[in-house]
Amino acid sequence: MQTLHFTNGDSAVAKMRAGGIVGEVIPWRDVLHDGPVPAGLSLGELSKVRAEYIAGEGLGDLERIEREFADRDDMLRRYTDFDEVVLWFEWDLYDQLQLIQILDFLAASSEDDGSETGTRLSIVSHAGYLGTLEPERFADLYENRREITDDVLQSGRNAWKAFRSSDPRDVERFARHGSSSLEFLDVSLWRHLEELPSALNGLSRSESQILEAVSQGPLSFHEIFKRVADREERAFCGDSMVALYVKRMSLTENPLILYTTGEKIDSPRTEEDSRAFRNAEMGLTAAGRDVLNLNRDWIEMGGADRWLGGVHLEGPRTQWRWDIDQRHVVAANGANA
Repeated sequence: MQTLHFTNGDSAVAKMRAGGIVGEVIPWRDVLHDGPVPAGLSLGELSKVRAEYIAGEGLGDLERIEREFADRDDMLRRYTDFDEVVLWFEWDLYDQLQLIQILDFLAASSEDDGSETGTRLSIVSHAGYLGTLEPERFADLYENRREITDDVLQSGRNAWKAFRSSDPRDVERFARHGSSSLEFLDVSLWRHLEELPSALNGLSRSESQILEAVSQGPLSFHEIFKRVADREERAFCGDSMVALYVKRMSLTENPLILYTTGEKIDSPRTEEDSRAFRNAEMGLTAAGRDVLNLNRDWIEMGGADRWLGGVHLEGPRTQWRWDIDQRHVVAANGANA
């Protein structure tokens, strides 16, 4: 029996192989909760957009990323060559977005095909982190995998469509309704919506947590990352992404955070840069303290040009805000509601 496994990254792959899981094991890797994921693109077209974004942020070599994504996509397209496909994903946003991307492809593929291929589709949906498990746990997880039903495929497809929409209220509607077939998805999508600029001061949850971490005094990046990670109910992002958020709040006309030397902060691109970056102390600017204290608005000051799924947040032209108290997406500056 030939089995194809997809999972979130290299740590899980190593543990699965050490635990005796047999078959092709493919890591998905993409950090889909940051950067453009626009609608209307095929799997291959989107992979090119994602590779260019990741490389453009200094998170890897473009040719290598494009090659890895192309190989990964090819394995997914060939899923009917296998007797069984097993999706291994965790309960956090990083994994849930990868999961619904794959489910969307599988749903569209089976719909287009219109015939039974005989390939079994299964899922291991883990309440925790695969990369931290002892290898011997994986046999039990595999034994208790469950079938991916048509309801699971459709839920994944609907969620992926909402995530790629240019209107974040589509994600809110999906999250509010929930999905009984994908038990971790709605909580993850609520966390995604918290990355919209707050209606109070224009900061996303991640940006706010970073500034709050340094509000009592300068800190090294290592300590900032630790404090930010400790605030998350489930793992949200790694240190390279937190470094990217710091950079966005520093390399701007009105920086919110700087090195204590007064220099603006760029994310590291080499190992030497990384050592210096982790050890140098960072602190709030007067503007950062004003924003944190709700006396100024980060978006009105210039904000950050970034993408959340299919939503493009264009600095001061950003159309959407997040009402923290009501947990609700609101239109900003008279945007069409």
